Amino acid sequence: MYYWTTALSYLLIGINYILRTVCIMLVDKIGFPTETMRLSKTTTVTFGVQFFNSGMLLLLINANLSEQPFGFGLNSGSMADFSYPWWRSVGNVTIGAMFFNLYYPLVEAALYWALRAQGRCRDRGCKLSGKVTKTTSIQAYMTVYSGDVYFMHYKYSSIMTITFITFMFGFGMPILFPIAFGSFIVLYLVEKWLLFYGYRIPPMYDE
Repeated sequence: MYYWTTALSYLLIGINYILRTVCIMLVDKIGFPTETMRLSKTTTVTFGVQFFNSGMLLLLINANLSEQPFGFGLNSGSMADFSYPWWRSVGNVTIGAMFFNLYYPLVEAALYWALRAQGRCRDRGCKLSGKVTKTTSIQAYMTVYSGDVYFMHYKYSSIMTITFITFMFGFGMPILFPIAFGSFIVLYLVEKWLLFYGYRIPPMYDE
């Protein structure tokens, strides 16, 4: 049961990552006149998709509302209420996915830093001297040695997803509140550090 629940949690996270990437690509393809509008639309769409996938999909799949006045066609599930089996299956998957959000910013930052370090190492031929480079223009040099562009939209949508899921299930699973609190602290510290030492200066957004 433990391994099945863990596998479902990571599967849910993987699907969220794919959905997030697809949403960002689709919104970018539509195009918007300002960077702020693009950020806002991307955040809204990404949040809606992630929240449905993380907070609603498992709930609807396992629901059996045949005894309710309005079942909305949800009669194929095995759980008619928030019973003990629901907490053991769907509840544990939700907690596992939320706990992953607690340490995922650290994993993402470590991977980002490793990719940036290996790119600079290949440019120098893995020499320690900072005066060696294979680039042939200032722009190419800046691309290698400056940080990546800071994208706020999917981080913003992740914060909203954590908040909504916590308040949706937290009164039945109180462990979600300290997990969410820890997630926000870790995310704040990691983002603060990366904004100073990792990413480029973000664009100027409006109010």
